[in-house]
Amino acid sequence: MTLYLQKKQTSATWPEPIESTWHMLGGDYGCELAPKLPHLGLTDILFMTTIMSLARQQRPWGVVTWMSDVFLLSRPALYALSDRVRQRLLPTVEPTTSTVMEPTEARISVTATRMARTVLTVSLPGKTAIRPLRHVLSEAFDQTRSIGWISELLTAAGQNAGHRLRGIDTSPLGTVIAARDETFFGGQPLLLVIDPVTTTILLAEVCPDRQADTWAAALLVAQEQGVTIGGLVEDMARMYGKSQKEAALDVLVQKDVWHIQRDGSQVLRDLERAAFRATSLVIKLEKQLLKEWDEPLFDEKYVSAVAKEERCYDQHAVFAEWLSHLVDALELVDWRSGEIRDLTINQWLLEETLAAMSHIDQPRVQKWVKTLRRHQKQLLTSLDWLAASLKPYRQQLAQIVAPDQQESFMRTVARHWRLRQALINGHSSLGQQAQAAETALQEMVANDAQCQQLAEKLITLLDAACRTSSMIEGVNGLLKQFLHNHQAFRSPETLQLYLNLFVLWHNMRVFERGKRQGKSPYQLAGIDPGTDDWLTLLGYPAE
Repeated sequence: MTLYLQKKQTSATWPEPIESTWHMLGGDYGCELAPKLPHLGLTDILFMTTIMSLARQQRPWGVVTWMSDVFLLSRPALYALSDRVRQRLLPTVEPTTSTVMEPTEARISVTATRMARTVLTVSLPGKTAIRPLRHVLSEAFDQTRSIGWISELLTAAGQNAGHRLRGIDTSPLGTVIAARDETFFGGQPLLLVIDPVTTTILLAEVCPDRQADTWAAALLVAQEQGVTIGGLVEDMARMYGKSQKEAALDVLVQKDVWHIQRDGSQVLRDLERAAFRATSLVIKLEKQLLKEWDEPLFDEKYVSAVAKEERCYDQHAVFAEWLSHLVDALELVDWRSGEIRDLTINQWLLEETLAAMSHIDQPRVQKWVKTLRRHQKQLLTSLDWLAASLKPYRQQLAQIVAPDQQESFMRTVARHWRLRQALINGHSSLGQQAQAAETALQEMVANDAQCQQLAEKLITLLDAACRTSSMIEGVNGLLKQFLHNHQAFRSPETLQLYLNLFVLWHNMRVFERGKRQGKSPYQLAGIDPGTDDWLTLLGYPAE
């Protein structure tokens, strides 16, 4: 008997008669049901249609892949061929008058645009990788697409997104204090620049490295579309200063104070652990001495261990006290009184704090203080920015609020802003104070539209005087969630295409909660890309 000698064989077999039936089909060629597939005979086509007509839960696992290999067809072609054969073999039944028709709104027309929008939406914001995405399509539309088809769609959409992003005018942002940071995925550096006030991503680029010249080029590219960088918020990476010189960008820099406070807390914990270790050694030696007195052990080890224990606890206590002063020196607004800090006073407090910490004879503390000394001039830049923006604001305030009430007005607004920021950052213990501050502000501006506008403007100025890079860290964290679900990309180019999709989606997504609720980053920035739907901008309008 002639078998399919020209076809790819497979080792997959089933105990059911499927394999035996396939061997009995014969080797005829050509059929009117599939004139463009001359290598398939009538028995081949009917065999495939029979298998594909089985319910999914009854169909043996892997049989579609097996048939794809045996009959040299793709999986989508198998589904399409079986559907075409059923349409030709089964007569069309005309509905009678008694047939119950489904409501029109219940029918879903699975068009190419709907399929594309679904794939892109499940990817962003759905965070779904390609393989599980196919199961979503199967469940939603009773259709599926190959991995290659989905991959090609994402690639084309990423290319289109990059083109759209390059064409968007960011000049409505004007001059911004931008935050920059880098993250890594698969060993590949990703450079990001954002506007912390509106959270608009100005640049997201896959780069071969994160050296100074690469960052200099990134800063220049971020300004090519109209926005002007008037200041930078960044961490203490060494290449940042040189990159600014190479880009000829002479702006003030604010070093991120969140990382400073985090590192200070870590140093405090290290000192505490060192003190506990010293106590453990003293207790161990005391047990040995109580068990059997040993004069040399007492003189040579126990005395020095007790001295070290006392020194460790003293160092911990001194550092804890001055760390609280350091945190206070880096504040923009005093949460207790609402006072907007004075730059001169904070500089004095910062200098006194670092001088006192430098006298703590402990290597970990000395190394940390040395780092702070290197960036000391850039730790209070936010107060400079705020002082400059408050000059015209005070003039406007003087036209509406009485002179004896101006300071009280600003303190009430500033205290509300500071405590709200504390709640956003997770300091729930200040909840009652935050509620009281909000109530006081509402009572002060009640039934006065001009005072309400002044309060909102001061809050905007305080937001703009950025002193942490926590906003860009949040964007980094969100991006990492999407990237980790995809696990890997074929090349830096495909990673960049996906990054383009993320940036466009993020800049056009509407915040569902928080102080930016109801608006997207582009809407907050006053940027009009032509539509509020990122999928429509990519050429897939809602149907």
